[in-house]
Amino acid sequence: MRGLASTSAVLGLLLSVGCSSEPLTQGDQTPGSPSSPASTATTPAVSGNFAPLQAYPEGPYGHGLGAVVENLEFLGWRDPAGVGYDPSALETIRLGDYYDPAGSDTELIVLNAAAVWCTVCQSEMRDMHKNGTYDAFRARKVQVVGTLFQDSAGDPAKPSDLVIWGASDVRQIEFPLVLDPALKMGIYFTSDATPLNLVIDARTMRIIDVMMGYSSDSRNGLWAIVEQELQSRGL
Repeated sequence: MRGLASTSAVLGLLLSVGCSSEPLTQGDQTPGSPSSPASTATTPAVSGNFAPLQAYPEGPYGHGLGAVVENLEFLGWRDPAGVGYDPSALETIRLGDYYDPAGSDTELIVLNAAAVWCTVCQSEMRDMHKNGTYDAFRARKVQVVGTLFQDSAGDPAKPSDLVIWGASDVRQIEFPLVLDPALKMGIYFTSDATPLNLVIDARTMRIIDVMMGYSSDSRNGLWAIVEQELQSRGL
C-alpha cells in the first residue's frame, strides 16, 4: 500500500490534477439550482442532530488499513431525498452516527469523497443510481456516506453545490450526503485520483479497504470488494 499523503499535499495534488476531470456541463445540473460556481447560499440551519446509542471507539486514530477512523463531523443531509435536497435543512452528521458494534443495523460503511468537477465521480454516482446499488447493499447492512469537497471550479464546496450534486436527475442521491470544504477526508487519500472510497467495519470503525478512483469491475471493483466482505461475514 502506498504511503498516505498529508492533507496539505493531497489538496495541492487535487487542485492540480486534470486528466480525469472536467467542469459539469449545463445538462448535469439540477433545474432551478445555481448554475454558477460563484453562487452562494445563506448559512444553513442545523437541526435534527442524531445521538448515537454507543460511545465511539477511543483513539489513537489513524488513516491506514486496520486503523480506527476518526469520528469526523460534517454538515449535510441524513436523508437528502426526504428533505427535498433543501440547503436550509442541513444537520450535523458524524461517522459515529453509524457506529454499530453489534452489527444489528450496519456491518460496513462505504465513505466516499468526491468533487463536482470530477467526471469519474460523476460516473460512479450515475452508475449507483442506474443500478440501484445503494438500495441493494443497504438491505444487506451497508451504509454509504458521501462527502463533497470541491465545486466545479475546484473551490471549496458550498450548500448550493450539495444541491447540484445530490439532486441531479442522473444521480438522485438518497444516502447521507455531507459537505467537506476543509477536506477533512484528505488524510485518507493515497494518490491524487478521485473519487476516494473507504470501506469501514461498522462494528469497530476500522478501515478495511481504501480505493482510489472508481472501477465497476466484477472481480476487484469497489462493490466486488464489499460483496466479498459481506460473504465472508455470511451476509
